[in-house]
Amino acid sequence: METVGRVVVVDDEPVILDLLVTVLKSGPWQVDAFRSGAAARDHLLAHGADVLLTDKNLPDVGGLDLVALLKEHDPAAECIVITGFPSLDTALEAMQLSVFDYIVKPPRSIFEVRQKVERAWGKVRVVRENGRLLSKLQDRNASLQEALERLQSTQTELIQSEKLAGIGTLAAGVAHEVSSPLFGILGLAEAIVDEDDVEVVHEHASEIVEYSKHIRDIVTELTRYSRSSRDEYRTTVTLASAIADAAKLVARSVRFPIERIIVDADPELVVLARTNEVQQIFVNLIKNAIEATLEGESADSGIVTVTAVKSGAHVEVSVRDQGPGIDADAVSLVFDPFYTTKPPGEGTGLGLNIVYRIVTRYSGSITVSSPPGTGACFVVRLPRSNAEIA
Repeated sequence: METVGRVVVVDDEPVILDLLVTVLKSGPWQVDAFRSGAAARDHLLAHGADVLLTDKNLPDVGGLDLVALLKEHDPAAECIVITGFPSLDTALEAMQLSVFDYIVKPPRSIFEVRQKVERAWGKVRVVRENGRLLSKLQDRNASLQEALERLQSTQTELIQSEKLAGIGTLAAGVAHEVSSPLFGILGLAEAIVDEDDVEVVHEHASEIVEYSKHIRDIVTELTRYSRSSRDEYRTTVTLASAIADAAKLVARSVRFPIERIIVDADPELVVLARTNEVQQIFVNLIKNAIEATLEGESADSGIVTVTAVKSGAHVEVSVRDQGPGIDADAVSLVFDPFYTTKPPGEGTGLGLNIVYRIVTRYSGSITVSSPPGTGACFVVRLPRSNAEIA
């Protein structure tokens, strides 16, 4: 349905006012006519207008005062001023009020006045439509911003949930790893009770201290991994250290010999990131690599190789397994959320997707290649920290 405009015509000369109304009334607008500025002012305050066509010189409220009033309440409205006494000062004053046009009486053609009103109305329609679209766009942007904030919050919670879900798997291995030194501590403590030789007591106490430190290191690694990334600021993370911690944590959890995880990382490589997020990247990748290796033909002797090198302004970390590899039609899907090749109940399908999101958040990239019969190789590229580059 076409929008109906509102045109207000003001002139204190009845003949001119009637003529203007006659010419304008057939247009796509509602015409309201007034012989006094005061009546027009009251109407504008109550109802507004899209186009004001007014005589400049009125017996009470002047035409330029009406223009100023309408522009103050509705900047998108347009005004046309008619005057029988043109002057440079009047024209300049009209320009200062941003009037659409300035007509000198008598106009060359009454239809010329209609054309000016049509053009003014056309401009008003465009401005109002642009304003409507801008308002709609702002509302949509606000909705998108809220959705983005919800998504980011959900992603953060999802990353933490995946960590905690993985803690269940890690805990079994950690419990096994902790049980041995605890048993040693208990046995030595019981032996000390009945031991009279001070040197033997000192030896037992020293062993208890070493066992306790071992347990402390295990608990520290697990606690650091489970910590929420929201609690941590970005800092310079030494990759070699983060990868080594991840390797030890995973090796304990799946009871995989740590010597079968070969880490070759330049100790000088650092990235600007959150430590626990970097660790989560490599916990997930190394855990997947170990599980794949254990499914391969060399399950009893296969190794996982992690290599970190400089690559221009980036660090490049490759995690290679000796498993059965990834089917060609699945390579493009491995980073999709909830995609997993594991049997139902044995995987969430979120691990690699979360790795992908963490890596891309740091303006990095992750790719995978799996030539037939060679296992899989995941390559993570992260920007080197400015301090390290310098």
